[in-house]
Amino acid sequence: MKQLGDLTLPESIQWTDRRAWSSVAMETARTLGGTPVLWSQPLIKGRPITLEAADGVTWLDQATVMAIEAMAAQSGAVFPLIWGAESYQVMFRHHEPPAIQFQPLWPHHDLYTGTIKLMEI
Repeated sequence: MKQLGDLTLPESIQWTDRRAWSSVAMETARTLGGTPVLWSQPLIKGRPITLEAADGVTWLDQATVMAIEAMAAQSGAVFPLIWGAESYQVMFRHHEPPAIQFQPLWPHHDLYTGTIKLMEI
């Protein structure tokens, strides 16, 4: 099951950046003598989660799009994301606008493709 808040998502929706996140942050610098100085820290939260309803794979209906738009309009709201057996607490990535973006399949049609940008908190 795939669920965002109380909204059940289509099983065919894709998590496009699932394997593109590193759980380690690293900074580097050099001393005047040229010796590298490294700082490394594990990252516990902040993972980007991008869900995509791609054309030909997943279509979202009008009610689903409106429910996602209503969730995204809540400033600072945290939602549970259920992805199969995994569970995350997420927020919309408003710092990377647009946090949601939907396009109708045809003009004046009630089926949409689009992207939902979330981040684990």
